[in-house]
Amino acid sequence: MEESGDFTEVTQFTNVQYLGCSQLVNNDNDNEMKALMKVLDEQKGAQTVNVSLVVPHNISGTVNGESNDILHQCHVFRTNKAETAAKALYCFSYAFSNKNVASSPNRMEFQFESILEIKENDGTVEKPNWKLCPQHDGVFKVRRDREKKIVVQLKQIKGFLLNIKKCFGMLLAAGRNLRHSDLQLLEMERNETGNDSAVFIIEANWDPRVHMFEVLNTETPRDTRVFMTVAVDVIVTEISEPIRFSMEAMSRVFHEHERFYKTPQTVVSEEFTLVLEKNTDPTEPNDRKLIFISLESDSDRKRSKQNLGKSPSRMPTQLLHPTGEDESDCDEPLLSGSGKVSQECKEEHLEMWNQLIGNWDQQSNRPEKISELVLDGIPDKLRGRVWQLLANAIDQPDLVEKYHMFLNQPCPSEQVIMRDIHRTFPAHEYFKESGGKGQESLYKISKVYSLYDEEVSYCQGLSFLAASLLLHMPEEQAFCTLVKIMFSYGLRDLFKLGFDNLHLRFFQLTALLKDYIPELSHHLDHIGIETHMYASQWFLTLFTAKFPLQMVFFILDLFLSQGMNTIFHISLALLHDAKTDLLQLDFEGTLKYFRVSLPRKYRTEAATKCLIHKAVKFRLNHSKLEVYEKEYKRIKEQERENEDPVLRMEKEIGRHLANTLRLERENDDLAHELVTSKIELRRKLDIAEDQLETSANTIERLTRQNQDILEENKNLMREYEQIKEMYRRDVLRLEENGSRAEKLLAEYKKLFSEKSKRAESERENFEVQKKAIIARVSECDKCWPSVCEWEKNRSPVHSASTPTGLDLLTKLEEREDHIKSLEIDLAQTKLSLVEAECRNQDLTHQLMAQSESDGKKWFKKTITQLKEVGSSLKHHERSNSSVTP
Repeated sequence: MEESGDFTEVTQFTNVQYLGCSQLVNNDNDNEMKALMKVLDEQKGAQTVNVSLVVPHNISGTVNGESNDILHQCHVFRTNKAETAAKALYCFSYAFSNKNVASSPNRMEFQFESILEIKENDGTVEKPNWKLCPQHDGVFKVRRDREKKIVVQLKQIKGFLLNIKKCFGMLLAAGRNLRHSDLQLLEMERNETGNDSAVFIIEANWDPRVHMFEVLNTETPRDTRVFMTVAVDVIVTEISEPIRFSMEAMSRVFHEHERFYKTPQTVVSEEFTLVLEKNTDPTEPNDRKLIFISLESDSDRKRSKQNLGKSPSRMPTQLLHPTGEDESDCDEPLLSGSGKVSQECKEEHLEMWNQLIGNWDQQSNRPEKISELVLDGIPDKLRGRVWQLLANAIDQPDLVEKYHMFLNQPCPSEQVIMRDIHRTFPAHEYFKESGGKGQESLYKISKVYSLYDEEVSYCQGLSFLAASLLLHMPEEQAFCTLVKIMFSYGLRDLFKLGFDNLHLRFFQLTALLKDYIPELSHHLDHIGIETHMYASQWFLTLFTAKFPLQMVFFILDLFLSQGMNTIFHISLALLHDAKTDLLQLDFEGTLKYFRVSLPRKYRTEAATKCLIHKAVKFRLNHSKLEVYEKEYKRIKEQERENEDPVLRMEKEIGRHLANTLRLERENDDLAHELVTSKIELRRKLDIAEDQLETSANTIERLTRQNQDILEENKNLMREYEQIKEMYRRDVLRLEENGSRAEKLLAEYKKLFSEKSKRAESERENFEVQKKAIIARVSECDKCWPSVCEWEKNRSPVHSASTPTGLDLLTKLEEREDHIKSLEIDLAQTKLSLVEAECRNQDLTHQLMAQSESDGKKWFKKTITQLKEVGSSLKHHERSNSSVTP
């Protein structure tokens, strides 16, 4: 295609062959035109003319010149390029639709529609599998940490055809109302014109793990959405500058392993109005280029009406968008683990349950009131304890031991378990965090059970039941309760190879539905809904997968109380509640109702209790279940008999092969376990033999030591008896000395007492005589001075040789003081003697008590103490003897 003249008025196509023309009988007959085109194409030859085709941009122009013929003719042109043919047809279509000439001859309007799509890699890096991301109401559902591709299709829907030469950049950012500088450039992969010449396709790679896109790679809460802006910069041949088309959309980020249900594919689109103007300046070198005036999207137009501008800061604004009320009941099903569980309970009701549990712990039989109380639900505070009592899972040391034993063993189902735990109760805070405590506990229980029950191993659905138990009890108790539910209540039979028991339950539910709700049964059969399409998840997960938690716990209360037949009561109650709605729906609507609408009906505690009471009041004849079971077995037997013997044998062979493989695996595991056990037992036996030999040597050594100690003990006993006898004699001797000292003391006291009395009387007589003499002498003036002088000059020799009364008194006082000191010494001696006797008695008792034990050190200490006592007594004895004159 080449441009000649004014390209804004006409479009010229070169290298076009004119094949000819022919008259049309009916210009509205497409088949006639196609037949004519085929004939002229087959007859092309030398008469074919190479022409240039010029197509005007409005209906007032002409194509080939004027003609007076009123007959309808069909002119046929041919080109070697499909793109040229498509553009020519678009120009003709635009010319006939453009009836109004533009009011301004220099300004033109063009309209574009952009379509946004996001693809995710659902495979691996080596083998990618790109799938379109589902979206609902303009909200993309994407998964974090997954490689993505963004596809933008630009389609011109108004104006003469502009030639988009290439796209030199696609940009992306989180938020809306952004400035151009806020966007981040992506890696381009493809930009080309599509099969339709008016469509230009742009594709770029997007790695959301880059830190700049952290907001778009973070899981969003259920009630919020993340805004995102995508822009493409394109070069148009007819325009003098690049043009940027910018689109805004919303997305919700899910977990990496999230699975989406199939939903009708819709598109996220945006319309743009492009205004261009002719270049009228003759001095401009690009006089054939159009001048860009404006580009406005529908969103910009609405935003301008609301006076919303661009973000004044560099940070994106309005990243998160809350879900509206209309979105709360959208096509998206409830997340497992959603809903609030009531913690309220009347005090008298709680007291009744506590009393019931107390009596239950004392007696092994289940109380009679339990079935009646369960109808109103078990208090959530006591639910874990009551569940364990109902399942008989209290005090299971063997299961707890096996739980810890299997915990450290490798598990072949580990990858499947890791994939499922991310989808289990994602709406609950305990299990929401990836790698958190809840997911870790759930992984442990699922892994241990798959090793414990090798026949069933791990099946999808077990994790939901295990998660429900974990919300009410620790890991070990949850595992014990899960084992009891699977084995004692027969739930594991639904998971066995071939799922025969599960299909039996489907058959029984179908028959019950025909008996109790025939109108609904006929309608479901009419639209092609089979029981397994909606009941498989109910039975395999015990209704724990999609229903609100309040309803899940109520159903588990009833199941643990009433048994397996509870699933039929609950199923019929659900179908009876949904009967009015289901009768008005078709196949697709019914499946969507079971998946989305039905769980939403029971988001309140009142609705859940109402359903439970309806389920219990459903008058089911349980004997019919046995009849249905026999009928099911009879039908299966007839099918096997009517089946081709070869096919039947192949199935039986396949089943036997599967059993053989399973048994071989079990045999290999047992053989490996046996060998491991033998090796472990051999190792333990060697250790025990070494310990036995060591113990024998130790016993022999201790026996010799004991004999030595006994011999030493005998010697010490002999020494003790000798020391005891020696100190007994010393004590007797000390007692005799003490008595003798007491006698001497008494004599000394008597003697000193007599002398004291005589000295006192003499002193009194002396004083009397002295006073009498002094009185007489004092009367004589001559004698009295001589007496005084004589008193002064008394001879010291005389006074020393001849004791006077005063001297005798002084000596007497000294003797009394000495006697008192002797009395004190004697009292101390007696006290020391008593202490020695007490110590002797204590030593005797200790010696008798420790005669059979190791007494070597004790005897040394005792001997030291005895020696100290002996030396003390001897010291006192010496002091007493030195005092005795």
